[in-house]
Amino acid sequence: MAEKLLEVRNLKKYFKVKNGYLHAVDNVNFFINKGETLGVVGESGCGKSTTGRVVLRLLEATDGEILFEGKNIRTFNKSQLRDLRKEMQIVFQDPYASLNPRMTVSEIIAEPLLIHKLVKNKQELDKKVASLMSTVGLAERLYNAYPHELDGGRRQRIGIARALAVNPKFIVCDEPVSALDVSIQAQILNLMQDLQEEFGLTYMFITHDLSVVKHISDNIAVMYLGQLVELAPAKELFKNPLHPYTKALLSAIPVPSIKHKKERILLKGEITSPINPQPGCRFAKRCPHATDACTKQDSTLREISPGHFVACDCLEVIK
Repeated sequence: MAEKLLEVRNLKKYFKVKNGYLHAVDNVNFFINKGETLGVVGESGCGKSTTGRVVLRLLEATDGEILFEGKNIRTFNKSQLRDLRKEMQIVFQDPYASLNPRMTVSEIIAEPLLIHKLVKNKQELDKKVASLMSTVGLAERLYNAYPHELDGGRRQRIGIARALAVNPKFIVCDEPVSALDVSIQAQILNLMQDLQEEFGLTYMFITHDLSVVKHISDNIAVMYLGQLVELAPAKELFKNPLHPYTKALLSAIPVPSIKHKKERILLKGEITSPINPQPGCRFAKRCPHATDACTKQDSTLREISPGHFVACDCLEVIK
């Protein structure tokens, strides 16, 4: 039986704004088994990146529990959190902004090793850095290069090597290929899958690209305005999407064929404000199947079939 590495319960993250509170993450629940990948998808502003940062405690949660190996890390003090950083890492979206332009490739990769005192001397440090560079496919000649001298793909490999330096168990991948060319995206995705297999890594893979998430994920969570609206195994989600928002997202995936005509679902209506949202389904104003009941109470995730969860009270109507 699969073992849970990370579990999130009723996670909330609210930001104080002029007119009240922006509900960036609201009552989110999910878990990730060891060695698996959870893909998190949704439109820009749906809260997927914020969720990743809150899980790592780069942002402090407003409420909820974050269980890593059964321990609620929200209760950890500074010393415990420092040790936790060796277990949980992140690969950022922008492979240039996330690297210090004044540091060389080797210095960037060496930094976490020095901070956590994982090497005894300079010789051991150089050997470890060279090994990490080789692991992620960075040529030895780039040892003393600076980030601005490299292309996006190589910069992202530096970010991956830096994350791997402390031998983590869990990595949040925050849109790691969205800023890269398509040909480079494939290389980075293949690299990440190889590393997962080699080191037994567990990923939370955040992206807005559904074709990418299908390629790399075991399970997929769909977010809309801070809430999970659907959670299912990757194959099941693409084969049998149930939530109207998920169906609209999948209909937007381009098909590389002039003969195959795919019906596009165009969403209409006003987007609900995430600031002090009223009770009710947040997708209701854009949903063609919404009823009066949808605007009166929140939709909660419920299991429709084994492993397939949906937050929608209109499924009977849709079917």
